[in-house]
Amino acid sequence: MWFYTLLNVVITILVVIAVLYLAFRFYVVRQGDEHIQMVTKRRSAFQLEDISFDKVTLVCDIPFTNRGKQNGTIMDLYPRHLLPQEQFDNVHVECWTMDVARPRHDGYFESYIVEPKKGGTIRLHVIMTGKNGNIRKDLQGFPDMNIDIVYQVVGRTDWHISKNRIRLTSEELQAALGQ
Repeated sequence: MWFYTLLNVVITILVVIAVLYLAFRFYVVRQGDEHIQMVTKRRSAFQLEDISFDKVTLVCDIPFTNRGKQNGTIMDLYPRHLLPQEQFDNVHVECWTMDVARPRHDGYFESYIVEPKKGGTIRLHVIMTGKNGNIRKDLQGFPDMNIDIVYQVVGRTDWHISKNRIRLTSEELQAALGQ
Protein backbone atom coordinates (compact mmCIF):
# COMPACT_ATOMS: atom_id res chain seq x y z
CA MET A 1 0.00 0.00 0.00
CA TRP A 2 2.80 2.42 0.86
CA PHE A 3 4.25 1.76 -2.65
CA TYR A 4 1.12 3.12 -4.38
CA THR A 5 1.07 6.17 -2.14
CA LEU A 6 4.72 6.90 -2.97
CA LEU A 7 4.01 6.35 -6.67
CA ASN A 8 1.10 8.83 -6.54
CA VAL A 9 3.33 11.42 -4.84
CA VAL A 10 6.08 10.99 -7.47
CA ILE A 11 3.58 11.22 -10.33
CA THR A 12 2.02 14.34 -8.78
CA ILE A 13 5.44 15.98 -8.44
CA LEU A 14 6.31 15.15 -12.07
CA VAL A 15 2.98 16.56 -13.28
CA VAL A 16 3.52 19.77 -11.29
CA ILE A 17 7.05 20.14 -12.70
CA ALA A 18 5.75 19.57 -16.25
CA VAL A 19 2.98 22.16 -15.79
CA LEU A 20 5.43 24.72 -14.37
CA TYR A 21 7.83 24.09 -17.26
CA LEU A 22 5.06 24.56 -19.85
CA ALA A 23 3.88 27.74 -18.09
CA PHE A 24 7.43 29.09 -18.14
CA ARG A 25 7.87 28.28 -21.86
CA PHE A 26 4.54 29.97 -22.66
CA TYR A 27 5.66 33.06 -20.71
CA VAL A 28 8.96 33.19 -22.62
CA VAL A 29 7.22 32.85 -25.99
CA ARG A 30 4.82 35.65 -25.11
CA GLN A 31 7.70 37.93 -24.13
CA GLY A 32 9.09 37.67 -27.65
CA ASP A 33 12.59 38.48 -28.80
CA GLU A 34 14.41 40.98 -30.95
CA HIS A 35 14.04 40.91 -34.72
CA ILE A 36 16.60 43.30 -36.15
CA GLN A 37 16.48 43.59 -39.91
CA MET A 38 18.31 45.68 -42.49
CA VAL A 39 15.76 47.33 -44.76
CA THR A 40 17.80 47.00 -47.95
CA LYS A 41 14.86 47.91 -50.19
CA ARG A 42 14.92 51.42 -48.70
CA ARG A 43 18.65 51.97 -49.07
CA SER A 44 19.87 55.19 -50.63
CA ALA A 45 21.58 55.27 -53.99
CA PHE A 46 25.37 55.17 -53.91
CA GLN A 47 26.76 58.70 -53.75
CA LEU A 48 30.23 59.95 -54.50
CA GLU A 49 32.00 60.91 -51.26
CA ASP A 50 35.53 61.41 -52.53
CA ILE A 51 37.47 60.97 -55.74
CA SER A 52 41.12 61.33 -56.64
CA PHE A 53 43.07 60.34 -59.71
CA ASP A 54 43.49 56.72 -58.57
CA LYS A 55 40.76 56.21 -55.95
CA VAL A 56 37.00 56.67 -55.55
CA THR A 57 34.89 56.43 -52.38
CA LEU A 58 31.15 55.80 -52.59
CA VAL A 59 28.66 55.80 -49.70
CA CYS A 60 25.21 54.30 -49.28
CA ASP A 61 22.83 54.58 -46.31
CA ILE A 62 20.90 51.48 -45.23
CA PRO A 63 18.13 51.78 -42.63
CA PHE A 64 17.54 49.06 -40.04
CA THR A 65 14.78 48.38 -37.55
CA ASN A 66 13.98 46.16 -34.58
CA ARG A 67 10.58 44.67 -35.36
CA GLY A 68 10.64 42.49 -32.25
CA LYS A 69 9.28 42.94 -28.72
CA GLN A 70 12.62 43.08 -26.86
CA ASN A 71 15.89 45.00 -27.01
CA GLY A 72 18.45 43.60 -29.40
CA THR A 73 22.17 44.27 -29.59
CA ILE A 74 24.03 44.45 -32.87
CA MET A 75 27.38 43.14 -31.69
CA ASP A 76 29.16 43.22 -35.03
CA LEU A 77 28.31 44.40 -38.52
CA TYR A 78 30.54 44.22 -41.56
CA PRO A 79 30.22 44.26 -45.35
CA ARG A 80 31.64 41.62 -47.65
CA HIS A 81 32.00 42.65 -51.28
CA LEU A 82 31.78 39.89 -53.85
CA LEU A 83 33.93 40.79 -56.82
CA PRO A 84 36.34 37.98 -57.71
CA GLN A 85 39.42 38.89 -59.74
CA GLU A 86 38.29 36.44 -62.43
CA GLN A 87 35.27 38.68 -62.98
CA PHE A 88 36.99 42.09 -62.77
CA ASP A 89 40.63 42.75 -61.89
CA ASN A 90 41.13 46.48 -62.58
CA VAL A 91 40.38 47.77 -59.07
CA HIS A 92 41.07 46.84 -55.48
CA VAL A 93 37.85 47.10 -53.39
CA GLU A 94 37.55 47.76 -49.67
CA CYS A 95 34.30 48.18 -47.71
CA TRP A 96 33.47 49.23 -44.17
CA THR A 97 30.40 50.38 -42.23
CA MET A 98 29.48 52.74 -39.42
CA ASP A 99 26.38 53.85 -37.56
CA VAL A 100 25.32 57.24 -38.92
CA ALA A 101 24.23 58.40 -35.44
CA ARG A 102 27.67 57.61 -33.98
CA PRO A 103 30.22 58.16 -36.74
CA ARG A 104 33.61 56.45 -36.58
CA HIS A 105 36.23 56.46 -39.28
CA ASP A 106 38.49 53.68 -38.05
CA GLY A 107 36.54 50.80 -39.67
CA TYR A 108 35.36 49.49 -36.28
CA PHE A 109 31.64 48.91 -35.76
CA GLU A 110 30.71 49.70 -32.18
CA SER A 111 27.99 47.47 -30.68
CA TYR A 112 24.61 49.08 -30.52
CA ILE A 113 21.46 48.35 -28.50
CA VAL A 114 18.28 48.72 -30.54
CA GLU A 115 15.02 49.16 -28.66
CA PRO A 116 11.80 47.54 -29.90
CA LYS A 117 10.11 49.33 -32.82
CA LYS A 118 13.15 51.63 -33.19
CA GLY A 119 16.02 51.60 -35.61
CA GLY A 120 18.74 53.62 -37.22
CA THR A 121 20.89 53.91 -40.30
CA ILE A 122 24.12 52.23 -41.33
CA ARG A 123 26.47 53.96 -43.74
CA LEU A 124 28.37 51.69 -46.12
CA HIS A 125 31.66 52.95 -47.55
CA VAL A 126 33.02 51.37 -50.73
CA ILE A 127 36.57 52.38 -51.63
CA MET A 128 37.88 51.41 -55.06
CA THR A 129 41.53 51.91 -55.91
CA GLY A 130 42.61 51.59 -59.52
CA LYS A 131 45.45 49.19 -60.22
CA ASN A 132 46.67 51.11 -63.29
CA GLY A 133 46.60 54.60 -61.75
CA ASN A 134 43.59 56.16 -63.49
CA ILE A 135 40.37 55.28 -61.64
CA ARG A 136 37.99 56.41 -64.38
CA LYS A 137 39.79 54.25 -66.93
CA ASP A 138 40.07 51.32 -64.51
CA LEU A 139 36.32 51.37 -63.82
CA GLN A 140 35.37 50.99 -67.48
CA GLY A 141 33.54 47.68 -67.88
CA PHE A 142 32.84 47.42 -64.13
CA PRO A 143 30.23 44.65 -63.59
CA ASP A 144 27.42 44.62 -61.04
CA MET A 145 28.91 43.91 -57.60
CA ASN A 146 27.02 42.23 -54.76
CA ILE A 147 27.77 43.33 -51.21
CA ASP A 148 26.65 41.21 -48.26
CA ILE A 149 25.84 43.04 -45.04
CA VAL A 150 26.58 40.53 -42.28
CA TYR A 151 25.56 41.28 -38.70
CA GLN A 152 25.67 39.41 -35.42
CA VAL A 153 22.74 40.05 -33.08
CA VAL A 154 21.80 38.94 -29.58
CA GLY A 155 18.54 39.36 -27.71
CA ARG A 156 16.81 37.15 -25.14
CA THR A 157 17.93 34.04 -27.01
CA ASP A 158 21.38 33.02 -28.20
CA TRP A 159 23.26 35.21 -30.64
CA HIS A 160 22.75 34.64 -34.34
CA ILE A 161 24.20 35.92 -37.58
CA SER A 162 22.01 37.42 -40.30
CA LYS A 163 22.89 38.53 -43.78
CA ASN A 164 21.32 40.82 -46.36
CA ARG A 165 22.59 41.58 -49.85
CA ILE A 166 22.67 44.80 -51.80
CA ARG A 167 24.03 45.38 -55.28
CA LEU A 168 26.16 48.16 -56.69
CA THR A 169 25.20 48.14 -60.34
CA SER A 170 27.44 49.47 -63.10
CA GLU A 171 24.72 52.02 -63.96
CA GLU A 172 24.60 53.25 -60.36
CA LEU A 173 28.39 53.54 -60.30
CA GLN A 174 28.42 55.57 -63.51
CA ALA A 175 25.61 57.82 -62.18
CA ALA A 176 27.59 58.46 -58.98
CA LEU A 177 30.76 59.24 -60.94
CA GLY A 178 28.83 61.62 -63.21
CA GLN A 179 27.88 63.93 -60.34
